[in-house]
Amino acid sequence: MKNLLIKSVAMIALAATSCSAPSYFGKSYVPTQHVDVFFDVNDIKKGYEVMGTTDIGKGFGSIEAAQQKVITLGQSKGADAVVMKLTEEVTGSSKSDFGNLQNGKKNNTYTGGSITNNIKVKKIVATFVKYK
Repeated sequence: MKNLLIKSVAMIALAATSCSAPSYFGKSYVPTQHVDVFFDVNDIKKGYEVMGTTDIGKGFGSIEAAQQKVITLGQSKGADAVVMKLTEEVTGSSKSDFGNLQNGKKNNTYTGGSITNNIKVKKIVATFVKYK
């Protein structure tokens, strides 16, 4: 029973860490100790090349924690700077129908409608750059 509990805890920990690591698409360089953070590409005053991108969607507890994950990933990939953008992605919608039926002497009247709400998820999109 104890071994089963240990295996279950290990599997949960593995699942939690695998879901929380952001994916990366791009080049890698020697890791850096410092990454400049920008929120608009026009704020970068040095020459640079785009080296890669990542995004963090569902599941981040706070925006600050997600930003730190992006910075840490940038350092591990050798980025000199990262440009972050907060976006919202529509992942689905929910529809609510409502109506009222009134019985009249000659005709019944139905009035109603529906409301559709988009389900949105906040997402951080990051571009990593290497200074020239």
